[in-house]
Amino acid sequence: MSNKKFWVSLIFAFFFLINYVFAAQINSTNYEQVVIVSAGGENISSSSYNMGIAAGIISKVVSSSSYINRLGFFNLFLLADGRPCASASQCQGGFCCSNLCSSSSCPVSTTTSTSGGGTGGGGGGGGGGGSLPSAKPPIPVKEFSVSPSSIKEELALGAASTRTFRIKNTGSEPMNFDLELMDIGGFVALSDISFSIGPGEEKVVEAGFIGKKLGSYIGKILVRSDEEEKSIIAVVDISSDQALFDAKLDIPPAYKEVEQGGELKAQITLLNVGSPKKVDVAVTYLIKDTRGNVIHESSETFAVEKQTSYVKSFKLGEKFGPEDYLVIAEVRYGNLFAVSSELFKIIPKQTSIKKSLGSSSTFKYISALALLIGVLLVLALTPLDRFLKRIFNLGGKGRN
Repeated sequence: MSNKKFWVSLIFAFFFLINYVFAAQINSTNYEQVVIVSAGGENISSSSYNMGIAAGIISKVVSSSSYINRLGFFNLFLLADGRPCASASQCQGGFCCSNLCSSSSCPVSTTTSTSGGGTGGGGGGGGGGGSLPSAKPPIPVKEFSVSPSSIKEELALGAASTRTFRIKNTGSEPMNFDLELMDIGGFVALSDISFSIGPGEEKVVEAGFIGKKLGSYIGKILVRSDEEEKSIIAVVDISSDQALFDAKLDIPPAYKEVEQGGELKAQITLLNVGSPKKVDVAVTYLIKDTRGNVIHESSETFAVEKQTSYVKSFKLGEKFGPEDYLVIAEVRYGNLFAVSSELFKIIPKQTSIKKSLGSSSTFKYISALALLIGVLLVLALTPLDRFLKRIFNLGGKGRN
């Protein structure tokens, strides 16, 4: 009886302990199975199949060369150190370093970019690796500016003087320049006619004026680059070296630009600085284009004692196209000669509606007139009491 109880107790203990420790391994050429039941987990795998099951910290991954399976309830547990991870929140140690769980903070790598092939011989290595791709080269820009836009000089006959102008390369590429005088070459000489200017640099050129002949002369200094051409208007007034008479011509700012077919007004002042008595002087008016062509010519005589000042008007017909012009006043007394000139511009003719609307005072008058007409129409179509109610908000609904 005692032996029977012994064997029953032994069988009961065997089945009790099997819940805690059991290990078995079944092997064949095509199949491998490992079963572990303890505080760890279970692994079933072969050459083409791998399976892991855990009830505690996940230490296995279901994967093979052609298959991977992550069971949904695995996400409820933290991964052990050294297991693959996507974020630190999946790891028991609190860190995910290089896609592996870790209990210590991840090392910080410092990358130092080098140029010219690095250190220590070997031909430089071509500068490869993790260098950023180079940016696209900027588009070349070739442009320049000239200043001032015009040069004017007053000389006595036989005298000379020098003025300067500037050419600046405002682009991103070096530029070559050639300078040429047009229609004023007999009175102006340039210090440089061919040169190059780098990006952002400028060239100062001297223009030498020579008083070779009495009169007022106009032309251009042409500035040519590889891409475009610009010009500077050049004017020289040459008077007699004996200053018995002087002339001054001024154009008011409002007439510096005149509409085509309009009227030019200029202030003329004649000064008798040499003769003690009143004398008659002849005044000739000329208007020239920038090529030196005379578009208008007229004359009149004045008796001048000390000073005479007046306003001269010029009707600009259709023969004056939109461009720059020079108006000239030449004063002659015997063999003495004085001259004065001023540049002005003719602009295209505008329509009458555009001109009217372009005037701020005219626009105000039109607005006031429109408002007045509107009020009169309301008065004509609305009884007086209704009109007052609308204007002053009297007698609204709900009043007794």
